[in-house]
Amino acid sequence: MGESAGAASVTTKVAGAARGTAEVAFGTADTAFGGAMFGGADAVRRRADAAGGAAPAEVDVAAQASRLVAGLLAEPWGQVSVSVYETGRLVSLAPWLAGHARRVEFLLSSQRADGGWGAPGGYALVPTLSATEALLAELHRDASGQDTSRQEASGRDASGGDASGQDISGRGASGGDALGGGRDALARAARRGLEALGLRSSGPHDLLGPHDLLGTHGSQGTHGPHDLLGTHGPHGPHGLLGMRDLPDMPAIELIVPALTSMINRRLETEGEDEQLELPAGMDGAKLAAIRARLASGEAVPQKVLHALEVAGEAAAGAPGVTPSPIPETPGRTGEGPLAPERSGEVPRTEAGGIPEAGVGEVPGAEAAGTLRAGVGVPAGAGAIGASPAAGAAWLGGAETGDAGSPVRRYLEAVAGRHGGPVPCAVPVAAFERGWTLSWLRRAGVPVTVPEELVADLDAAIGPADAAAGPGLPPDADTTSVGLYALALLGTPREPDSLWAYETGTHFCTWQGEEGASPTVNAHVLDAFGEHLRLTAGRSGGSGRYAAAVRKLSGWLRGCQRADGSWLDRWHVSPYYATACCALALEEYGDEDSAGAVSRAVRWLLDTQRADGSWGRWQGTAEETAYALQTLLLTAPAGPSASGLSHPAGSVEDRRRTEAVARGRRRLLALVTDRGEPVEAPALWHDKDLYFPAAIVRAAILGALHLAARTLPQGPPPPSPSASHPLPLPRGGGRAKRYIVDNGQ
Repeated sequence: MGESAGAASVTTKVAGAARGTAEVAFGTADTAFGGAMFGGADAVRRRADAAGGAAPAEVDVAAQASRLVAGLLAEPWGQVSVSVYETGRLVSLAPWLAGHARRVEFLLSSQRADGGWGAPGGYALVPTLSATEALLAELHRDASGQDTSRQEASGRDASGGDASGQDISGRGASGGDALGGGRDALARAARRGLEALGLRSSGPHDLLGPHDLLGTHGSQGTHGPHDLLGTHGPHGPHGLLGMRDLPDMPAIELIVPALTSMINRRLETEGEDEQLELPAGMDGAKLAAIRARLASGEAVPQKVLHALEVAGEAAAGAPGVTPSPIPETPGRTGEGPLAPERSGEVPRTEAGGIPEAGVGEVPGAEAAGTLRAGVGVPAGAGAIGASPAAGAAWLGGAETGDAGSPVRRYLEAVAGRHGGPVPCAVPVAAFERGWTLSWLRRAGVPVTVPEELVADLDAAIGPADAAAGPGLPPDADTTSVGLYALALLGTPREPDSLWAYETGTHFCTWQGEEGASPTVNAHVLDAFGEHLRLTAGRSGGSGRYAAAVRKLSGWLRGCQRADGSWLDRWHVSPYYATACCALALEEYGDEDSAGAVSRAVRWLLDTQRADGSWGRWQGTAEETAYALQTLLLTAPAGPSASGLSHPAGSVEDRRRTEAVARGRRRLLALVTDRGEPVEAPALWHDKDLYFPAAIVRAAILGALHLAARTLPQGPPPPSPSASHPLPLPRGGGRAKRYIVDNGQ
C-alpha cells in the first residue's frame, strides 16, 4: 500500500479505470465512531489550540492511567469499536435482533462520498461488500421482515410473518417512511455501493420496480467510476486489484467470495445482466470445502468459527459447532474511560433524511455505536468464535432462535452495549488487558494495578496458553503479551507454553497459520527475554530460551524492510510493527541486533510529518505514540551505551531530541485531557479494521510519560542544532547484554 501525506484528510487512488485519474477523500465509520466517543468540547478546544499555535494543555498521566486501569475491570467485554462489516452481517442475517433500525442507519450514515465503506484501497473491499449486500437484503424485505427474494425463489407466499402476525423484524424506522428517505435512501445507498464495486447493470429490472432508484435502466451497461473490485480496469478483466492488492486480514479469502456470491444471487433474482467478479487470483474453492465439511457434520478448524457466517446455510445449527460459554461478569459502576450511554436519535436533514457522512465524521455516531460503560456479561451467554455475525449465522439467518439460548443472550447483550452496531470480536478482555498493562509498565507509568486484574489475566492464560476471546483459538500473541505483562507486574510465569508455537524458523500465531507475523515473534521475544532477565543466575533451563532469543532476533532482522521499518499482518501501520520489533530487539535481542534498531530509528526520524506527528495515511495520536515510545526507549544513555552506534550528543541524538519534542507537542494536540485520541481511526486487523480504545490510550499515556521524563525543561528545541541528548528511560542494553552472556 502506498503512503500519502496530509493530516486533515486522506486520499487514495481507487481501483479500476479511475485508479489513474481520480482521488477520493475518505472518512471511515470507525474514525468517526472514535471521534464521537472521545470528542466533544475538549476535542474542539484542542483542535483550535493546534490551529492557533497555542501550547496544548498537559495530561495528568498518572491520574489518567489509574482511570484507564479501573476501566479494564469496569468493561469486561473489552473496549473495541463497531464494525461496518460485522454490522452489515447482522442486518442481513438477524433483522429480528433488537437494534436493527440503528444498524441500518449506521450503515447509511457511514457510507463514504464515493459510495464505498471503510479505509483506503483494498481495505474498503470487505466492508463495502458487506454493507451493500445488507442494504440489498433490507430492500428485499417486506413489512414483516421476510426476505421476498428467497420466498419468490422457493415459491412461498411473499407476505410472510410469524405465527402471531407480529412484525418480528425490529425494523422500526429502517424499513419504512420513518427512515429519512425510506426505501429511496436504502436504494440510493445500495446503488452507490454497487457502483463503488464497479457494477451498474443494464438489465431490465431493478430492486424497486418502476421507480428505477438503483439507476439501472438506461445505464448502457456502464460501470461505476470507482470499481473497488477492479473488475473493469484498463488492464484486463480484473483491473489492478488482485489478491496481492488486498490486505492480509483474517478470512478475507472466504469473506470476499461469500459476499460476492450473495450479491450476485440478489442481482440475478432481479434479472440483472451483470455480475460482480472476484479479484484476480481469488476463487471460492476454500469456501466450498469449508461449507462441505460443515454440511457433513465434520468439525472445522477453530479459527474458522470466527467467520462462520461465510458458510451460509451450512452454518445454521452446524452439528460440529458448539457455543463457547462466557463467564458471567457483573458491570461495575464508577468512572471508567468510556463515554456514558447517550440517548437521542440519529440527526437528520431539514427534509428528514440522513445527511451524508463527510471526511472524518459520521452523523449519528454518538447515538449508535457508542459504548455503554459498566455493562457486564449476562448469565448464560455463549459465543460462536467471539463473533456476533458467526453467532447470528449459527442461530439461522431468518429465525429468531430460542430466546433463552446462550448465543441469543450474547447477541442481545452485544447489540445493547453499542446501541445496535456491533464489533467484529467481543469479548476480548485477555487481549485488551495484556496489551494495555504491558504498554503502561514498559513505559514506566506509575499506576497501581488491582490484584483482581492481575489474577484475571493470570487465569485467562490458564495452565497452558490464552485466547483473545471465547471461541477463538489459543494464540502465541495473546499468550506472550499476557506473560510479559504478568512478569512486569511482578507475577512472572515460565513462558514454556509458547514452545507449542515454535516452527523451524519462527513462532506461529496459532497452529495452521498461513503466513507469519513479525509482531507476534517480537512479543515472544519480549516474554522469553524478560524471563531470562528475571531468572539470571539460576541453574538449568536457560539454554533453550537463550537459543530461541538468538533465533527470534535473526528472524526479526530478516523481516525488516530496506528502509528500516517493519510491516505486520495484524495492524495497518508500520509504526506499530516497528515499535514492537525495535523495542524487543533493543531490550532483549542478540548482539547483532543493534544495527536493525538504529535503522528503525533513522526511519522514524525520516518519516516524521511536518506537524510533528507520524502516520501511514495521516498523522494520528496512536501512531505518533508508537514512534515516540520507540525513539525514547531506544535512546542511548551516554558514550558507553550499547545498542546504538551514535554516542550521546551526536547529530543523530540531536535529531532524536528535536523529533521527540515536536512529536510530544503534536501528540498533546491530538488527544483530550484524558489522553484519549480526538480522532480514532481503526488501524487494527480483524475481519474489518477496528480500534481498541484502552490499548491505544495506554500507548499514548506511555509516550507522554516517557517524553515528560526525558525531555529537557522549557520550550522545545527551536532548530535541529539544539543539543539535548535524551537519557535512557529503562537502562539501555541491560537485558540484551545479559541474554548474550547467558547464552554463551
